[in-house]
Amino acid sequence: MSWVFIVVLIVASLIKILAASAPSAVVERIGKRFQLHPSLSYDVSVKKGEEVLLDEEKQRLVDAFNESNFLEKYYYPPAPEGIPFEIEAINAYYYLYPYADRVDVFKYRKKKVYAYSLRSEFMQRQVHTD
Repeated sequence: MSWVFIVVLIVASLIKILAASAPSAVVERIGKRFQLHPSLSYDVSVKKGEEVLLDEEKQRLVDAFNESNFLEKYYYPPAPEGIPFEIEAINAYYYLYPYADRVDVFKYRKKKVYAYSLRSEFMQRQVHTD
Protein backbone atom coordinates (compact mmCIF):
# COMPACT_ATOMS: atom_id res chain seq x y z
CA MET A 1 0.00 0.00 0.00
CA SER A 2 2.87 2.36 0.69
CA TRP A 3 4.22 1.87 -2.85
CA VAL A 4 0.97 3.40 -4.25
CA PHE A 5 1.53 6.48 -2.11
CA ILE A 6 5.13 6.78 -3.28
CA VAL A 7 4.15 6.49 -6.97
CA VAL A 8 1.39 9.10 -6.55
CA LEU A 9 3.83 11.40 -4.76
CA ILE A 10 6.41 11.09 -7.54
CA VAL A 11 3.84 11.69 -10.30
CA ALA A 12 2.41 14.73 -8.48
CA SER A 13 5.93 16.12 -8.02
CA LEU A 14 6.70 15.72 -11.73
CA ILE A 15 3.46 17.48 -12.71
CA LYS A 16 4.26 20.34 -10.34
CA ILE A 17 7.78 20.74 -11.76
CA LEU A 18 6.50 20.70 -15.37
CA ALA A 19 3.80 23.26 -14.59
CA ALA A 20 6.23 25.57 -12.80
CA SER A 21 8.81 25.52 -15.58
CA ALA A 22 6.60 25.74 -18.66
CA PRO A 23 8.09 27.62 -21.63
CA SER A 24 6.96 31.22 -22.01
CA ALA A 25 5.34 30.48 -25.40
CA VAL A 26 3.04 27.93 -23.75
CA VAL A 27 2.20 30.33 -20.94
CA GLU A 28 1.40 33.12 -23.45
CA ARG A 29 -0.83 30.84 -25.51
CA ILE A 30 -2.80 29.72 -22.46
CA GLY A 31 -3.00 33.30 -21.17
CA LYS A 32 -4.44 34.62 -24.44
CA ARG A 33 -7.37 32.23 -24.15
CA PHE A 34 -8.51 33.85 -20.92
CA GLN A 35 -7.57 37.45 -21.73
CA LEU A 36 -10.48 39.87 -21.33
CA HIS A 37 -9.05 42.66 -23.51
CA PRO A 38 -7.16 41.03 -26.40
CA SER A 39 -5.31 42.69 -29.27
CA LEU A 40 -7.27 42.71 -32.50
CA SER A 41 -5.95 42.21 -36.03
CA TYR A 42 -6.97 44.27 -39.05
CA ASP A 43 -9.17 41.55 -40.54
CA VAL A 44 -12.19 42.62 -38.50
CA SER A 45 -15.22 44.55 -39.71
CA VAL A 46 -16.00 47.85 -37.99
CA LYS A 47 -19.29 49.75 -38.19
CA LYS A 48 -20.68 52.87 -36.57
CA GLY A 49 -24.44 52.55 -36.69
CA GLU A 50 -25.14 51.34 -40.23
CA GLU A 51 -22.01 52.96 -41.72
CA VAL A 52 -19.08 50.64 -42.41
CA LEU A 53 -15.76 52.34 -41.67
CA LEU A 54 -13.16 52.56 -44.42
CA ASP A 55 -9.77 50.89 -44.17
CA GLU A 56 -7.85 53.91 -42.83
CA GLU A 57 -10.46 54.75 -40.19
CA LYS A 58 -10.78 51.08 -39.27
CA GLN A 59 -7.02 50.74 -38.80
CA ARG A 60 -6.90 53.84 -36.58
CA LEU A 61 -9.75 52.51 -34.43
CA VAL A 62 -8.19 49.03 -34.14
CA ASP A 63 -4.82 50.59 -33.25
CA ALA A 64 -6.49 52.75 -30.60
CA PHE A 65 -8.30 49.69 -29.23
CA ASN A 66 -5.07 47.69 -29.05
CA GLU A 67 -3.13 50.54 -27.40
CA SER A 68 -5.84 51.49 -24.91
CA ASN A 69 -5.43 51.03 -21.17
CA PHE A 70 -7.69 48.63 -19.29
CA LEU A 71 -9.44 50.39 -16.39
CA GLU A 72 -11.87 47.99 -14.74
CA LYS A 73 -14.20 45.08 -15.29
CA TYR A 74 -17.89 45.65 -14.71
CA TYR A 75 -19.66 42.90 -12.82
CA TYR A 76 -22.97 44.68 -13.41
CA PRO A 77 -22.74 46.35 -16.82
CA PRO A 78 -23.93 49.97 -17.06
CA ALA A 79 -26.69 51.00 -19.43
CA PRO A 80 -25.11 52.05 -22.74
CA GLU A 81 -25.88 55.43 -24.31
CA GLY A 82 -25.34 56.57 -27.88
CA ILE A 83 -24.42 54.81 -31.08
CA PRO A 84 -21.62 52.27 -30.58
CA PHE A 85 -18.72 51.21 -32.73
CA GLU A 86 -19.39 47.57 -33.64
CA ILE A 87 -16.35 45.37 -34.13
CA GLU A 88 -16.93 41.89 -35.49
CA ALA A 89 -13.92 39.62 -34.93
CA ILE A 90 -13.61 35.93 -35.72
CA ASN A 91 -14.92 34.63 -32.40
CA ALA A 92 -16.38 37.68 -30.65
CA TYR A 93 -18.36 40.88 -31.11
CA TYR A 94 -17.31 44.13 -29.44
CA TYR A 95 -19.54 47.16 -28.89
CA LEU A 96 -17.57 50.30 -27.95
CA TYR A 97 -19.42 53.20 -26.32
CA PRO A 98 -17.08 56.21 -26.05
CA TYR A 99 -17.62 58.79 -23.30
CA ALA A 100 -15.57 61.82 -22.33
CA ASP A 101 -13.83 60.03 -19.44
CA ARG A 102 -13.79 56.37 -20.58
CA VAL A 103 -14.83 53.87 -23.24
CA ASP A 104 -17.26 51.14 -22.23
CA VAL A 105 -16.73 47.84 -24.03
CA PHE A 106 -19.27 45.05 -24.25
CA LYS A 107 -17.75 41.80 -25.47
CA TYR A 108 -20.12 39.09 -26.70
CA ARG A 109 -18.60 35.64 -26.95
CA LYS A 110 -20.30 32.24 -26.85
CA LYS A 111 -23.60 33.57 -25.47
CA LYS A 112 -21.81 35.44 -22.65
CA VAL A 113 -21.43 39.17 -22.17
CA TYR A 114 -18.32 40.71 -20.64
CA ALA A 115 -18.27 44.42 -19.84
CA TYR A 116 -15.26 46.55 -19.01
CA SER A 117 -13.94 50.07 -19.45
CA LEU A 118 -10.89 51.42 -21.25
CA ARG A 119 -9.01 54.68 -21.48
CA SER A 120 -8.15 55.73 -25.02
CA GLU A 121 -7.67 59.34 -26.06
CA PHE A 122 -8.51 58.65 -29.70
CA MET A 123 -11.79 56.87 -28.95
CA GLN A 124 -12.77 59.33 -26.23
CA ARG A 125 -12.41 62.19 -28.75
CA GLN A 126 -14.96 60.44 -30.98
CA VAL A 127 -17.69 61.61 -28.58
CA HIS A 128 -17.09 65.26 -29.46
CA THR A 129 -16.97 64.76 -33.24
CA ASP A 130 -20.41 63.12 -33.51
